[in-house]
Amino acid sequence: MLILTGAYDFAQYQAPKPPTRKRLDFMAKAYELLRNDLVFVSPYERAAMAKVGLHPHKNWVGSDRLELHLLGPDPAHRIGVLLLPPLPDATSSPPPELLRQIEEAVRTLRAKSHLVVAMSPWGYNLEQELLSAPGPLPDILLGSGIGIGLVGNIAGKGKTLWIRAFAQGKSMSRIDILAWPDHTSANFKWTEEQNIRMTLFGLTDQYQEDPHMLSLMQSMGTD
Repeated sequence: MLILTGAYDFAQYQAPKPPTRKRLDFMAKAYELLRNDLVFVSPYERAAMAKVGLHPHKNWVGSDRLELHLLGPDPAHRIGVLLLPPLPDATSSPPPELLRQIEEAVRTLRAKSHLVVAMSPWGYNLEQELLSAPGPLPDILLGSGIGIGLVGNIAGKGKTLWIRAFAQGKSMSRIDILAWPDHTSANFKWTEEQNIRMTLFGLTDQYQEDPHMLSLMQSMGTD
């Protein structure tokens, strides 16, 4: 099992007001308690932290360039993770050169892993543009930024599962890979309940608070 956290969990993109130091300090300590395998902290969030004198944990990744990571306990369960760099606000379409780099990165990770997951801070429209590119495309695209949330859309001619985070951190997506994608077959497609399953969990009162997290919230308070 891998636990991944996408961009803008620490500072909402284009929020009416920037997060306070108190909130960022709490979020940083809270995420240190979580057992994430990878936390994507965008340059926007890093800048918000730096402005109030905070710095991301050394294991939190993300920058203004394309990043490739390999995760998993052993070669039999290796997963490639591709972090997409943020684009300027006025961007209406992903630059062709960046799309070429993404395609090459997918090929590189695919040669070393069973599954390629891309994590994007681009927002709905630009992610949709990516999924219309000829590819190769990532097997899973985890999106964030401006736009609606998605429980799970099978896009990219059936070869990419597209999930987008919902606002306010009140839900969590779970993806079960029932069978590794067959990249040797031109006919491969994701099919729900056959080779993949998507579940959205609403974080309601039916879930008991983690005692360590509850203690942190009580000691620090939230705003």
